[in-house]
Amino acid sequence: MLILFNVAICKPLTRFFYGGAVFLSACVAADAHEFWIEPETSQIERGDKIIARLNVGQDLRGSSYSYLPQRFDRFTYTVGDTTAPVEGRLGDNPALDMATSDNGLHIIAYQSNSEILTYTQASKFEEFLEYEGLDWVLDAHKNRGLPETQFKEAYTRYAKSLVQVGPFDDAATQRDRPVGLPIELVAAQSPFKPDTTSIDVLLLRDGKPLPNIQVATFQQRSDGVFDRRLTRSNEKGKAEISLQGNGFFLVSAVHMEETDPTEFDEDVVGRKPVWKSLWASLTFRLDR
Repeated sequence: MLILFNVAICKPLTRFFYGGAVFLSACVAADAHEFWIEPETSQIERGDKIIARLNVGQDLRGSSYSYLPQRFDRFTYTVGDTTAPVEGRLGDNPALDMATSDNGLHIIAYQSNSEILTYTQASKFEEFLEYEGLDWVLDAHKNRGLPETQFKEAYTRYAKSLVQVGPFDDAATQRDRPVGLPIELVAAQSPFKPDTTSIDVLLLRDGKPLPNIQVATFQQRSDGVFDRRLTRSNEKGKAEISLQGNGFFLVSAVHMEETDPTEFDEDVVGRKPVWKSLWASLTFRLDR
């Protein structure tokens, strides 16, 4: 397993006492990579609960976040024309546990707060870029005259998950759609349609197609087999995703941008992030 970056400063483990319960919060481990929403099931009946965890890790293995509003800018669900916040109690884990009252596709969306990491080894930055298909960034980094180590990156996670409530049909309420995340993956066809063996996903940046970005599909099949497949978005921002077999699917893409000089505050030694990474993920579970 690749360890992709080092975090220079890590907050100590903190205990929160609330209502008699104890909740633990710790910094993400240095090798934590993907962030995703993982529902227990993605096909339920109206009135059943959607239960899902907020997971961070790599290759679909890792740890889960509790419901902590200080961690996110947005945590919502959309069904039809209605978008509402996901309600929870401080420290709930799973972070999402809500009953449903409407049929149709439920789109869960999560936007984390931005976090800052410091690269203390040049090799970690290079490994990260290679893994995510971002080789162009290394040349751009050198051309900007940036140092090989002790530079900062800001990263933000934008996660979506699809849950089908009630029977599938071709109505508009059954379709994924943009929900306004700065970067997001949108399923052009429903993965829950019977006999579907592949779908297109659209990668958007501020609502516009984002071409030539690596798109990774992680699949944990029902028989226990794990797979990671790579493709790239085309000029229209689309990538085809295979849905062979059942199990849990995570579609992920990472986009890197130079930071605006006014975008972040300096740290105690007068440094600002020189890169920002935007992480998009889309998940669903198939049991056909």
